[in-house]
Amino acid sequence: MEDTTKQETKKSCCCCTALIGALVIVFAWWKVGWGAIALTVLGVVIILKDLSGKCCCSSVCKPKTDKP
Repeated sequence: MEDTTKQETKKSCCCCTALIGALVIVFAWWKVGWGAIALTVLGVVIILKDLSGKCCCSSVCKPKTDKP
């Protein structure tokens, strides 16, 4: 019973989160006039993605399964 609870609470990995995280790092170090706006937009995207609980790129992240 304890194992099923852990599986239910575990979130699946989303590859777009890694991409957004990399962009946050780039814009944090890259000094451009619109960098603060880019960081704000990326932060909002991360928050909305987390609140929705869904992967925004589910067709890209999920491996394709071959049907027999």
